[in-house]
Amino acid sequence: MLLKRGTRRESVSMLVAAALTALSLTGCAVGRETGPDRLSRDRVTIRLNWWGAEERQKLTADAVRLFEKKHPRIHVRMEYSDWTGYWDRLATMSAAGDPPDVIQMDALYLSAYADRGALLDLGKSKFLDRGRLPAKLLGTGRYEGKLYAVPNAVTAPGLAVNTTLLDKLGLKLPDTKSWTWSEYEVFAAKVNRVSGGKVAGALPLAGSSALELFARQRGDRLFSDDGHIVLRPETLTAFWNGADRLIKSEATLSRSQLADAAVLPLDQSPLATGKAATSVIFASQLAAYAAASGGDEFILVDLPSGEKGEQAVDSGQFIKPAMYWSISAQTRHPAESALLVNFLTGDMQTAKILGAERGLPAVPAVRAQVAGSLSSEDRRAAEFVESIENKAEGPALAIAPTGANDVEASLTRYGQEVMFGRVSAKDAARAFIKEMADKIYSAG
Repeated sequence: MLLKRGTRRESVSMLVAAALTALSLTGCAVGRETGPDRLSRDRVTIRLNWWGAEERQKLTADAVRLFEKKHPRIHVRMEYSDWTGYWDRLATMSAAGDPPDVIQMDALYLSAYADRGALLDLGKSKFLDRGRLPAKLLGTGRYEGKLYAVPNAVTAPGLAVNTTLLDKLGLKLPDTKSWTWSEYEVFAAKVNRVSGGKVAGALPLAGSSALELFARQRGDRLFSDDGHIVLRPETLTAFWNGADRLIKSEATLSRSQLADAAVLPLDQSPLATGKAATSVIFASQLAAYAAASGGDEFILVDLPSGEKGEQAVDSGQFIKPAMYWSISAQTRHPAESALLVNFLTGDMQTAKILGAERGLPAVPAVRAQVAGSLSSEDRRAAEFVESIENKAEGPALAIAPTGANDVEASLTRYGQEVMFGRVSAKDAARAFIKEMADKIYSAG
């Protein structure tokens, strides 16, 4: 299940919406103007803000200490929190005119901050080596022609398979190079049957990235490059109908179990605890699931495509930045901030420290540097992502438009209404698309 923190994300989205409203009213007027793009001769302090768990905090702190050692005139004040509180706090600080200098950014919020003039155009910085990144990948950080974010790492959605669990059940995967959604559903039901109902064969597709992949297989997409929702209602209807088939065939958990699982942290999720054999995840999460499982072995395989013998338009696969680094438009120290971003994304010693914790390094030269030190799961994830890079079809993923930052919460809410039979998939699809369109229009 992809991006499954529905209820928690919904609460965060409401808080962020309120704070961003304040930000839109004040813009950057309550703050300060950007400083000159040159390094200071005096000692300066810049603030670095990110979200993440304990392991990320430790690794990032080690990287920052190395940066300070190499640049003794720059002190970095580190600020971090988990995903739940990060966006509310960032929006509040930005609205108050006191944002951090360097900001870990997500594609869901990039357009909202860029639209409000809260981010610096990094395309003009003399201290950022933009040439290290492939042009297509660097372009994912552009919004309305300006570079507001630098990809730090990349990832891709894939189907995680607990092979330890399948081995215990005496089961083997079908040929995943050419399988269809119906073949996947049959296999998932077999897992449940052979396990005596103790293991779900699959978890239903959920979240905007899984929907994006599903849509792209049908020649559709969620958002257009010019910031509109363009998803066809029949695509979303089919997306939710697939979940219903899994439930009815007892290939997955019960409706109530799925609703409960939607708000569980990764280490308590059905995939991590051995209650599900397969689930769509981001490649960058593979090692975390393996660790949470207590040592089970996981692999990543291609998702099915096509349905009932019909050929998909393409695989639907795409590469997306796992996250970005951005710089506040109000920073007094744009040069030092860009120097830090450059260091975190491209320094070879830093790459060894950070590894693949945030995803596969976006800079190709850095990947080669960390390859030998990756765990077996991270190596599998890296190989999977690189295989997608080599064969990815279709257009690059569009940035979520302003007003659509709560797309995850809305998908979860409507999806559960469908799952519990309170509304038809067709009606829910039309209502979701209209709601997103209205929010995007209101925000624009």
